[in-house]
Amino acid sequence: MPVYQIAKLNIKINPLYRETEKRLEPFLSKSEEFDFDATATETEIADYIEQNNYQFPAHLVEGSVILTKICRTVLTDYDGFFFHSSSLMLDGKAYLFTALSGTGKSTHTALWRRHFGDRVVMINDDKPIIRRIDGRFWVCSTPWMGKSEIGTNIDVPVRAVYVLRRSETNSAVRVSTAKVFKQLLEATLVPGEPENMSKLLELFDGLFTQVPLFLLSCNTDEDAAVTAYNAANKEKIQ
Repeated sequence: MPVYQIAKLNIKINPLYRETEKRLEPFLSKSEEFDFDATATETEIADYIEQNNYQFPAHLVEGSVILTKICRTVLTDYDGFFFHSSSLMLDGKAYLFTALSGTGKSTHTALWRRHFGDRVVMINDDKPIIRRIDGRFWVCSTPWMGKSEIGTNIDVPVRAVYVLRRSETNSAVRVSTAKVFKQLLEATLVPGEPENMSKLLELFDGLFTQVPLFLLSCNTDEDAAVTAYNAANKEKIQ
């Protein structure tokens, strides 16, 4: 059974569908040892379709079940959590942008690519995982990268996190987790178990003690990327 390296973990997965196997292929590990098994069974896929009245192809449901298993295990056992966001790397540091679907996360990261050019590498345009490893927080790509399918199999230290909202003008204001707590919860999988909820909150606290959190009001001009970058860095750009 193949093993894939996702979020700095070796995960055993036996894809049932060729489409899932193809999606996972760039993350294939050479290791035969694994940290846990996230295979989706036929019964789990059928139950997911029935419970959610899911009308999408079975291979997409398989992907959802696998990703959910990975995210829940990462939270309970590996100091990490799923974070719905568009994430990019600039000069070796990761910047993450979260917002409700359709608000403009991908549009905003496209501005960074336009302004900074080849200095920008997309990590994951939709479904990365954040992990605390040796006291430092990393954003880790996954095989699930959203409709755009933009991303790279890399793990990068987090430099800043932004909660994005549309505006006619650009501004980035540092905020507390309490100020945007609802948006942060909407960006992750909220666990049902009290002990896992406590763990998620502790990880939030650790992350945003270590890295800045901003409320980013922005339009679709390149200046929005400059505003976001300057908020997180002492060396300003124009």
